[in-house]
Amino acid sequence: MRICLIFNQQAGAAELIKNFLFHLKPEYRCEIRPTSAEFGAAKIARSAVEEGFDRIVAAGGDGTLSQVVNGLAPYFDAVELGILPLGTGNDFARILGLNPEDPDEACIRALSKHTEPVDLIQISSGDNISYCINVANGGMAGRIANDIKPEDKKRWGPMAYWITSISKLIDLQPFQVKLELDGQEQDNETLCIAIANGRFVGGGFPIAPYALINDGFIDVTVIPVLPIFELMAAGFNFALAREQREDRIRHYKAKKVRIQSEPFMPFSIDGEPAQRIDSTFEVIPQALRIVVGSSEMGLVPAVKGEPFVS
Repeated sequence: MRICLIFNQQAGAAELIKNFLFHLKPEYRCEIRPTSAEFGAAKIARSAVEEGFDRIVAAGGDGTLSQVVNGLAPYFDAVELGILPLGTGNDFARILGLNPEDPDEACIRALSKHTEPVDLIQISSGDNISYCINVANGGMAGRIANDIKPEDKKRWGPMAYWITSISKLIDLQPFQVKLELDGQEQDNETLCIAIANGRFVGGGFPIAPYALINDGFIDVTVIPVLPIFELMAAGFNFALAREQREDRIRHYKAKKVRIQSEPFMPFSIDGEPAQRIDSTFEVIPQALRIVVGSSEMGLVPAVKGEPFVS
């Protein structure tokens, strides 16, 4: 098996793995390609697919992973994907049970372990099509992604998301949203909407606690306009895994979601800022085979040893 490892040297934990990577045993047949200003992760991934690599490993954070996934499009069935979590949040790796605290072990797993099929979310905005592997966060969360600074991520790690979030509480902007779920329309006044394949954002916050990445559905979390202390209480309930007590937050499952917002709703896609208006999100079931970890909390159990049929 030929493996291309796409290495983001600017990722938060990149220094911890550099020496290990460049002394890999020849048996892995792994070619390491660092990202650069000229050759980003998406461009390298596309080139690797065209060159016939069997597995591509995204070594970096959630942003690097998202770029690699979009670089593979639309040839998802031509290659396997591994993850070496080196970023600040590592939210998608978390749902797969991949441990960022032991990058050497995570690297061996990404290079050698088995894969399972997972869903992707296709995002259409006008003529533009892109893909989300974890969560598309709109509203307040989109503003946070636009405002959080790279140096804050390096300095504070996952706490940078919380610090930036708290700073936004004094300037909450509501959005009038027309939300369409599999053709059923509803109007919402909301602070935040999460369109989720995975469960976690912001370094482990469970924005979609029941999401499964291979069930053929998008999980939608709608956070309505709430007084600031109620909003904080709801956030703490989610953070402490007490979401079953939280009836102020609404959850839905759908295969196709359309959003229209006034004013326009800023989004973060897999943790990276993006400006989108009138977007359509559609699940692509079992689109990509990906290396799983030891926990796999976000997978439908029936996937092991047999295909899952939704």
